[in-house]
Amino acid sequence: MKFFKYIIIAFASMIALASCEKHDLGYDFEQVSDKENALITVRRLIPEATNTATRAYVLMIDDKPMWQGTGVYLGQRNFVPGQSRHYIIAPGVHNLKLYLNATDEQPYYDQNFEVKAGMQEVIITNLNAAPIVIDNSAEYPTVKTEHTADVFWVRFTNLMYQDENYTIPTYKLQYWYQDPTDLQWYPASDPVGFGEASPWTKIHIDQFAPQRSGESGTGSSRNWADNRVQYTVSSGSCTIYYKIKVIEEDGTESWFTYTRTGGEPTTEYKDYWTGYVGRHEFHFFRGCRIATTSGTSNTSAWITQGLVY
Repeated sequence: MKFFKYIIIAFASMIALASCEKHDLGYDFEQVSDKENALITVRRLIPEATNTATRAYVLMIDDKPMWQGTGVYLGQRNFVPGQSRHYIIAPGVHNLKLYLNATDEQPYYDQNFEVKAGMQEVIITNLNAAPIVIDNSAEYPTVKTEHTADVFWVRFTNLMYQDENYTIPTYKLQYWYQDPTDLQWYPASDPVGFGEASPWTKIHIDQFAPQRSGESGTGSSRNWADNRVQYTVSSGSCTIYYKIKVIEEDGTESWFTYTRTGGEPTTEYKDYWTGYVGRHEFHFFRGCRIATTSGTSNTSAWITQGLVY
């Protein structure tokens, strides 16, 4: 019995030693250069109600299926392939098709678009028009500080139609923000026309600003943001209010107004988002200035926050 016992022990030792041997794991990958390839995100920001008649279960580029799903679809305000991911295609002209169902033979959206090398947003804003291509290759700005930083960055994109007939305005729009410390309004973008994006703009965060109802929101733990009474701040965040200016062709400026019930746009636009120290946020201003339906998934004017890095 002892003989067999020692055989079993020796066999177990061999297995243990074999399991401890070094095994190198390898993964197949291909190095992709944004200097030679186009890295794109396809985004859907059409000013219409979300419904089953306009969702897409299949997306093709140059008749090659790039994405399809059975439970998740490319609906209003969605994008593919996913956050911090991109489709890789060659620079040049390409064709984009959307299909309602995986078994459909005819697409309900069929348009061409052109890209260059680098990262880009391909944005569908009208089912009867080519997508808008926004260059996203600019280097992300940063700051160096010995203490906690107090800024983040916003990039404003103008996708606002004048009305539900997809009328493209001749005026430009400029994003503005309210500083949480002095409560003054400052530009958060350059004036940009329809289908254009502003460069990155640095926005000031004051995580110790006192709470001001209607002026500076509560954000994350802002009710504990007064360090003079031995409270601590749990997050480097701050609620920032935004407004938008209309810059007419003759240089006339006015605050952006809108309507969600038709008629004259008389309601002044104002919105807020929570800004976080060090982040980079895309703000897409989309919809129709003169709309007849309300809600974030309808034709009215809204900001959609894009990918956040």
